[in-house]
Amino acid sequence: MLKVEVCANSVKDCLISQSLGAHRIELVSASYLGGLTPNLSVLDMVLEKGVVLPIMAMVRPRGGGFCYSDLEKEQMFREAKELLKHGANGLVFGFLTENNEIDWLATEKMIELCDKYNAESVFHRAFDCASNPEYNIQRLIGLGCTRILTSGLANNVKRGAKLIKLFQEKYGQHIEILAGAGITSDNIEKILEKTGVKQIHGTFKKYMNDTTTSRDEVSFAYTDKGDYEEVDPEELMKVLVSSRNYEMT
Repeated sequence: MLKVEVCANSVKDCLISQSLGAHRIELVSASYLGGLTPNLSVLDMVLEKGVVLPIMAMVRPRGGGFCYSDLEKEQMFREAKELLKHGANGLVFGFLTENNEIDWLATEKMIELCDKYNAESVFHRAFDCASNPEYNIQRLIGLGCTRILTSGLANNVKRGAKLIKLFQEKYGQHIEILAGAGITSDNIEKILEKTGVKQIHGTFKKYMNDTTTSRDEVSFAYTDKGDYEEVDPEELMKVLVSSRNYEMT
C-alpha cells in the first residue's frame, strides 16, 4: 500500500492529517527551517486528542546544517529520550561531520536508542548532503535503520527521481525509501511512476495570515507568501486521492 506521511507543525496539522486518512505523521516545529525538535507539550496534546497515526518526532536542535557540537548532541539525545518516553513511535534525525560524511558514532547511538524503545529510526535529508550515498545506505541497513527520507540528492524529488528509483530498486527490500521535497497534488503521480517508491512525504501546506505579524516598520514575517503555514486540507486530500488512484492502476 502506498503511504503518505505528513510533516506537521501543530496539533491541528495532526488532527487534519488523521481525519483525511494520511498514514503517518512527522512531527516538527519550525518547518520553514527544515524542521526542528517539537515541544513535548505538543506531542502530549496530539496523543490526548486521540491521534493514533504513527508519529515520527524530529530531533534537530537548530537550523542550518547537520554537523553538531558535543553540546548540541547532548541536547539531541536528551530530547530524543524524552520524546520516546512521551509516546513518539519513532525519531527523525541526521548527523554529519564537517567533511560531509555521516557521523556514524552518533547515528548508531540514536538507532540503538530507538531500538531500546521499539521505535522506528529515520535518517532524514541530511542524507542528501552526505558523500557516498550507496555506502551510506548499505551501512544504515547494517545498523538496522528503518527508513531514509531523501530527495535523491537533489533540490527536490522531481530532479532526484532517477537516483531515488535506483535506491528503491536496489535497496528497497532492506530499508524503506521515503521520497520527499517538492511533492504536490500536481506531480505526485508522475513522481510515483518515475521513482517506484511506496511512500511519500510532504508538508502539503498553505499560508495563513495573522494581522499582528507586521505594523509600521516592525515585521516578524519570514516569507512574503504568508505569515505562518499549516496543512492544507484540500491539497492533502488531492494528494491522498491521487495516491489511491495510482495504486489502483
